[in-house]
Amino acid sequence: MPKFVQVDEREWIHENVVGHAIDRCKLWYDGHGLSFSLVKMPPNYELSLHRHETWVAVFVVEGSMKWEGDGQERKLGVGDFYFVHPGEEHVETSLDETLVLIIKAEPNVQYQIDADGNRK
Repeated sequence: MPKFVQVDEREWIHENVVGHAIDRCKLWYDGHGLSFSLVKMPPNYELSLHRHETWVAVFVVEGSMKWEGDGQERKLGVGDFYFVHPGEEHVETSLDETLVLIIKAEPNVQYQIDADGNRK
């Protein structure tokens, strides 16, 4: 059966993500390991060094952001996409008000880490 979520039906929650509070709207979760969400990041908002135990795919819907990891730094804008493999350490920072579509494997265990890669 199809699942529809109209714009006026979206339910936004303010939740803790890797030690930071952001707004998220879960669009769909299949109950078997896959979810789709929208996430709002205010301007200049940093999700500090962290990792996920499962994969995460990110599509920039509005705004722009910076991704840092594995000695790389990439600026991303509307229409850009990136994929984070399980265990990859990274930092994400919005450059202005940013809306991203997140597709991820569930359960998605994510946590902050220190500069040595140790869980905080």
